Amino acid sequence: MNQLFNILSAQREYLDPGSGSMIIQMVIAAVLGLGVAIRVFWKNIKGFFNRNKQAEIELDPTAIDETDESETRE
Repeated sequence: MNQLFNILSAQREYLDPGSGSMIIQMVIAAVLGLGVAIRVFWKNIKGFFNRNKQAEIELDPTAIDETDESETRE
């Protein structure tokens, strides 16, 4: 019966190099993901802290300008 308790209490845990590498990669990915999220939503974050000031007019950089091509050729 004493051997049963020794098996349960004598756990030897370790992190092999593969696990440590994966943890480092997850930490780096989280930091970079946070940086990208801040960059994408920067105007919203800035607007949240500057509520009292006049709101900036946002232009969509992906919008297509639908001007008549004949006007641009002249």
